[in-house]
Amino acid sequence: MESSQLITTWKYLADGQCAFKSASTSPKIRCNHLFTITGTCRYIDCPLVQPEFYAFQQQESLVYLIKKDPKAPPVSTWGFTELPEDREEARKVVEKAIKKLNKNLKAAVWRRFEQQFDAAELIKTSQELTEEEEELEELDEG
Repeated sequence: MESSQLITTWKYLADGQCAFKSASTSPKIRCNHLFTITGTCRYIDCPLVQPEFYAFQQQESLVYLIKKDPKAPPVSTWGFTELPEDREEARKVVEKAIKKLNKNLKAAVWRRFEQQFDAAELIKTSQELTEEEEELEELDEG
C-alpha cells in the first residue's frame, strides 16, 4: 500500500470503524488486536495499517515471532517463526528481523520479547515442577 492509502485506512479505523478498538478508563484508547505490541490504538502501533509489523505469540513454553508481510496475499499476510528456546539465540533471530524498524517500535518489540520469554520460562518451570511432583507421588505410592 502507498502512504496515502495507509493514512486513509488509518483515518477510517480511527473514526471508530475498527473492531479491535476499545475504550478504557485512561485517556488512551486500547487496541485488542491479537498481534498488537503496545496495546495502544495509534497509527504507529496499528498492526492493520503498518506495512511491516512484528509481534510475539506464546503457546505453552514456545514463543513465535509473527511478521506481517505486506507483499503476501491476504490469506498468508502473517508469517510465524518458532523462536529457539535459548533466549540469546532467539534474540539474534528477532534482531535480524526488526533491524529496519524505527527506534520506538523496536523498544516496544523488545519489551514484548522479554515479557513473552519470561512467561514461557515460568510455564516451562511450572511444568517441570508438576512432573517432578507426580514422580514423587508415584514413588511414595509404590
